[in-house]
Amino acid sequence: MALNINGTTGISGVDGSASAPALQGTDSNTGINFASDTVNINTGGSTRATIDSSGALDVPTTFPIKVNGSEKLKIDSSGRIGQYAPNFSNFNANADDFIINGSGNTGITINSGPATSTNEGNLVFAEGNGTGGSSDAYRGAIKYKHGDDYMAFFTNVTERMRIANSGSHAEIFMNCQEAFNNAVLSIQQNGSCGIGLKAGATNNQAMLAFRNPNGEVGGIDVNGSSTSYHTSSDYRLKENQVAISDGITRLKTLKPYRFNFKADETTTVDGFFAHEVTAVPEAIKGTKDEVDSDNNPVYQGIDQSKLVPLLTAALQEAIAKIETLETKVAALEAG
Repeated sequence: MALNINGTTGISGVDGSASAPALQGTDSNTGINFASDTVNINTGGSTRATIDSSGALDVPTTFPIKVNGSEKLKIDSSGRIGQYAPNFSNFNANADDFIINGSGNTGITINSGPATSTNEGNLVFAEGNGTGGSSDAYRGAIKYKHGDDYMAFFTNVTERMRIANSGSHAEIFMNCQEAFNNAVLSIQQNGSCGIGLKAGATNNQAMLAFRNPNGEVGGIDVNGSSTSYHTSSDYRLKENQVAISDGITRLKTLKPYRFNFKADETTTVDGFFAHEVTAVPEAIKGTKDEVDSDNNPVYQGIDQSKLVPLLTAALQEAIAKIETLETKVAALEAG
């Protein structure tokens, strides 16, 4: 026979055939007592829990939950929730409202619906009970978008960073939602510094180091007053060296211009057209008139620092010619 528990009539069968005002243990201090519209659960002469008229369970102090005789979870009088009965006072007061406690690997899983573009898992940070509207209910968040397989981080109700998966590598976007030139890290800024690095002392400090499987191949260093950009140049890395003997000939093929870029018509600069710098091909990146699969231009670039060896060789050749002419002139004048 099924039983109904009613705060007024006590315990009865579903057909009303049996009733009792209370269910008690072997002594008057233990049992379930019905009082008006509430149900009191008593042990040891004290009320341990009350089910009120709204159906809510109310406990006077800490509420422990045990499984197989071992406490697994408790809610204390401040409303803090903890697993394995943690000592709440030992935890940071700003992060002790809900504690998952384990002796080994520990974590929380958010299981969303099937991997479609519309399903997502969210951890949301609200303020003021959301009384300020939807923006206060969503001030910050961490979101994983299934189907698209990206994780987004929000502050001030705005997405600030996204970690995506291109298939071959991770992509990190900051203040943007697209990869720039298939970059691993893409940063968009407007009126502020994109990346700021500060050395902790004024002596020479390495700020960025560039490496490949062969080791370090370049970097950016700073000291108390300047910045240095360097590439690998140790003689032990090089072989088959020969002197540049045609510096002037090659230098004469360079065509320096004064021009402005179309995107900044008010600024005039000195420079070269990349495809014309055939004298130092290693200074040029890209191919003339190259386009991508969507027929968008893939623009060439130039590393003008790589022109320095040619310029130096040409200048040395010119100096040698000048010195020869000066010697001949001196001899003629002496005669």
